[in-house]
Amino acid sequence: PGALGPTPPPLAPPPAGGVSMASLHNLCASLWPTARALALYFGPLLLGIGAAWLIERSAIRTHSRGPRVSDAQANALHALNLALTLLLPCAYSYWGDLSYGAGIVLLLLACTLFMKLTSWAHAHHDLRLANAEALEESAAQSPPPPGATHDFSSLAATISRFATDVQHTESAAHYPHTVTMPRLLYFVFAPTLCYQEAFPRSPSVRPVYVLSLLLRGLVMCLIIVFISVQMIHPLLRNSEPAVVARDMPKLLERLIKLALPVTYVWLAGFYVFFHVWMNLLAELLRFGDRLFYKAWWNAVTFEAYWRLWNLPVHHWIARHVYFPALRKRLSKAAVGFIAFTVSAVFHELVIALPLKSGHMPLAFLAMMAQVPLVAVSAAINARVAGTPFAQLGNYLFWIAFCFLGQPAAVLLYYVHCTGVLYQ
Repeated sequence: PGALGPTPPPLAPPPAGGVSMASLHNLCASLWPTARALALYFGPLLLGIGAAWLIERSAIRTHSRGPRVSDAQANALHALNLALTLLLPCAYSYWGDLSYGAGIVLLLLACTLFMKLTSWAHAHHDLRLANAEALEESAAQSPPPPGATHDFSSLAATISRFATDVQHTESAAHYPHTVTMPRLLYFVFAPTLCYQEAFPRSPSVRPVYVLSLLLRGLVMCLIIVFISVQMIHPLLRNSEPAVVARDMPKLLERLIKLALPVTYVWLAGFYVFFHVWMNLLAELLRFGDRLFYKAWWNAVTFEAYWRLWNLPVHHWIARHVYFPALRKRLSKAAVGFIAFTVSAVFHELVIALPLKSGHMPLAFLAMMAQVPLVAVSAAINARVAGTPFAQLGNYLFWIAFCFLGQPAAVLLYYVHCTGVLYQ
């Protein structure tokens, strides 16, 4: 009996009155760090969703009463809510004790929610203006009698005059009937960044298809982990002497060896996120629009790549950045620069802050370097279009991304995070 150590004392019987206060205090003390971490992690996101819904509910205008907040006040409140929704997770990721994986997931969620709530605010700003115009038109034609109840049909009647034969696949409800928490939550979880009153819906969920997506995602994630651990990490470790010695030929050899495994991880990550994950969300939510990317791998210009690679983000930038800036009578070149800057800022937030490398904006600089490449690749494509060298731009695209850009970025971030140069 004593071979494994002293015999532990017998457990004390529980008190007659149930759980003691001391044990309850210990339980709360042990759960407090987890509860605090979850509150800091998800709290700003949940508060942002609730505030966005509450702002729009307060801005509804009807025949019987005016809005609780004006249109200008609603816009200001939305701007404040959006700022807090994005900045609080950024601060927690940078100054908190999160791991890199937890930090990048948090900032992906925060940036996605920021873009969704921006679309929610912009769309409802237009809907509020349309509703106010419809109410004024209705009042001018036939003023409501005294004591009339809420009349939400004005905007719906105005919209019906321009309706086509295409039926809404979700419902025929219009603003302000659509300002509900269930609709907002559906939009938050749906694989889209642009809000609209009704989304196309598929008839049912296919369990076999869901299972196949889960299995494909699991297999591809295992492949990503295997390549990262067995190929990329050893190559990065072996590159440390060349980095310290600043041996450029050796570093070039390391970059060439990194090119293929980094490309494999990039392509597998693209498949997991844009095909498996997005289709899984769409299937579970019966979301009908399943076009998340086009054939970007055939792009002959960098502009075509960024337009086809990530359709949800492309549509969001076009709807909420590009065309609003064009309506301000800015040039297309200036608007394109603004769009790339917005995209570069989001890339920097997601990658640099979890790595605590905000003072070395590699992701931002790499994105902004695409601006001249867009012009250069467009000029080259214009020269070779219709010739046997029409696919030259596609070759340049793959060389720039796979043999120069991504391996160099991985190596530079590794050098910065491990502090090889300062050892």
